[in-house]
Amino acid sequence: MLAQWLALSGIIARGRGDSEKTERYCTEALLTLPEKRYGQRLVCLSTLANLAVANGDLWRARVLNRDALELAQRVANPLFEALAHYDRARVLQARGEILRALDEVRRGQQRLKGLSTVRLYAVRARLTLYEGYLLTLRLQVDQGRVLLLAGLAEARACRDISVLIGHCVIATMEGCAGRFAEAFAELAEVERLMHIWDVPPIYYLAMVTLVKCELWLLQGRIDLAEAWLLRLTQAYNGEPGAAAPECHPQLPQHIELQRAVLDRLQGDDVASEQRLQALERHAREVGAPLLGLIAMTQQIGLLLSQTRRDEARELLLRSLQSAAGGALIPFKTLLGEHSQWLHEQLLQLPSCKVREALLEELPASCTPTPEPAHDSDCLSVRELGVLHLIAQGCSNQEISEQLFISLHTVKTHASHINSKLGVERRTQAVARAKVLGLLG
Repeated sequence: MLAQWLALSGIIARGRGDSEKTERYCTEALLTLPEKRYGQRLVCLSTLANLAVANGDLWRARVLNRDALELAQRVANPLFEALAHYDRARVLQARGEILRALDEVRRGQQRLKGLSTVRLYAVRARLTLYEGYLLTLRLQVDQGRVLLLAGLAEARACRDISVLIGHCVIATMEGCAGRFAEAFAELAEVERLMHIWDVPPIYYLAMVTLVKCELWLLQGRIDLAEAWLLRLTQAYNGEPGAAAPECHPQLPQHIELQRAVLDRLQGDDVASEQRLQALERHAREVGAPLLGLIAMTQQIGLLLSQTRRDEARELLLRSLQSAAGGALIPFKTLLGEHSQWLHEQLLQLPSCKVREALLEELPASCTPTPEPAHDSDCLSVRELGVLHLIAQGCSNQEISEQLFISLHTVKTHASHINSKLGVERRTQAVARAKVLGLLG
């Protein structure tokens, strides 16, 4: 009875963000639970593995995953085997091994083939959702969306908290496409479900709030994003900080990634670069190349905006090495905003799977106009229009409204203008344009 209480207490402590009690209770439970209580032993192993990811100990998480899978296979329980494969996929994803994570998810799905297709299973919903999420990391957005919606339907019917992953991923996809009303509707729906199911806010609120901050930054609502990012930082990156939630074990690092975006939007490129470099170092130390890859690709965009092309090229080479596990989504901004530069760099490199995959994405992303530095004659008609409004003192939001284009597109044009004029800031672009006679 005591062992069962310890197991349950450890799981509850994980949900509350109490790392110390989670570790103590689950470890003691594993030492005292009889072999016949394999279900509780498996859940304890799963909980400890998730905590290890949150603590940056991916090696320990991998060992715990292996122990869980071996136990599930010994008792020949397909549901527990599928759950073990799901947990292994999550650790592989944290390590940037997206292709292997997809294989792991599909192995888990294979274990469920003999079960009724009529009955609903939460673990099947989780596997479907996670496959969809992993496909979005491969830039296979349409296939990913289909699976996310299918997984959401089953998870919702099971009242499984994994709906949080589905709605947050779809919200992010909608936001990146400029469909902000739809994005916030996804978040409102998952919050509604959490309220109906009486799920404590600590399980979901931070993850939903971080996605909202990402959307606010895309919209240019900087003050709102700054206020909530500060609160998240105090909660998860302060002293002492709460453990990251089970559904997003790398939440503290992703808070820092969004703070780097905020720094850049506020004009503090130095702070943004320092924050990204710190994240990259942390990722190397804990063996989390996906986190480091996201930080590096954000740095590349920053370096290109400052015409520091040699440094950007060096960082791109390292990024391609970090992406060997199959993650492509960190390159999405470069594919959209610096496609010509990326295309030129990739063509100069020897063939590899990541290079070929990115080249396949480029035709749909390439801008029709090249991006040579210091070449004012290559400003497009639209860029000249944006430049005139910048000279009039219009904000990005005002330019977006006057030209009937998205805020993201305005920022892209502004970045290209700076690059082509060989400057770093709006005021410098206006001054340079006046010298060149571009403002009439």
